[in-house]
Amino acid sequence: MQNVKSIQIYREQLGLSQAELGDRLGVTRQTIAAWEKAEREPSVAQLMRIAKALNIGIDLLIDREPDNFDTGLLFRADRPSALTPHLQAALSQKASNYEFIEQLVREIPTLPAMRPLKEYMPDFVEEVAREVRHWLGVGEISPLGDVLAILEAKGLKIILYPLPGEVSGFSAYNEDSGATIFINTNHYPERKFFTALHELAHLIFHRQEYRIARDLPVKGTDPRESTANHFAGAVMLPADAIKRELGAYRDRWIPEPLLADIKKRYAVSMRTVLYRALQIGLISKKRQGQQIGILNKKYGKDDELPHLPEPEHLTRLERLVYQALINEEITTSRAAEILGQPFVEVRNSLSKWLAVTESCRSEEIES
Repeated sequence: MQNVKSIQIYREQLGLSQAELGDRLGVTRQTIAAWEKAEREPSVAQLMRIAKALNIGIDLLIDREPDNFDTGLLFRADRPSALTPHLQAALSQKASNYEFIEQLVREIPTLPAMRPLKEYMPDFVEEVAREVRHWLGVGEISPLGDVLAILEAKGLKIILYPLPGEVSGFSAYNEDSGATIFINTNHYPERKFFTALHELAHLIFHRQEYRIARDLPVKGTDPRESTANHFAGAVMLPADAIKRELGAYRDRWIPEPLLADIKKRYAVSMRTVLYRALQIGLISKKRQGQQIGILNKKYGKDDELPHLPEPEHLTRLERLVYQALINEEITTSRAAEILGQPFVEVRNSLSKWLAVTESCRSEEIES
């Protein structure tokens, strides 16, 4: 009944070697190799530990072909070839668990309003970005801060998952369970924030295309990607904000310390600041290319310093799971499975959350 050959697929999906997975499980590399070749069969207890180490549900390792794991979600990927059947099955399982908790605590899922767009129309994207900031309740030009927390506060499901290194994220939806955005947990915060808004853009502008799997064109720029990138930058750095910050540098070189300062305050990459400066007409395409070229040479194409600190707060999923635990609607072991955390960590985190909640209530009563 065990589909043990998929162990190798999920292991490689996380970038683990056989030896590294063996270290997590307390077995030898040879044992992992034997399991993956179906020469030996892990016990039920070992299978549970394997699933936990691979951050998947055990049912994906037991008589379950990935194509048969259908939650009704419609997925979209900038590169559909990266969304393999096994990866889609793992992500669908995470989304299904999240939806289960939402229903348990009677939370209403969210889908953003559609604004269908086939071509890249910069002015229209800027207009929708302003509307979305209003929808998010963040004001016209104020920094967003933790984008993931803001989107979760609106009822969007955000799931962090160790995706392949070159993949920033995916998005999916259905009419009943709302929107889910998957983000590569291995990326830096500024990239996670941008990815979340990039995927939100696809949910707004391109939702009618989620049934269609197609890769980016080999040549030229995909108007859908231009739209999503522009939208993400416009929500993070509205036109009026970038004009206020960089108006004195029109047609001039923008110093890196200033870019870094804007990055820290607006939680956006320095490259995004430069793209926004170009889109608003503050600098030329040539100037922008030169400055990005300097950043690429100094940090590499996919990195830059300083990095933003990781946000420290409960995710929406954690909060909902803790509510279900308090209401005795799920067990701690089920909560640990849904959160992908050790049993003891879930129990300790719940105790801390309850202590903080009680402290806040006491302060409110005293005031």
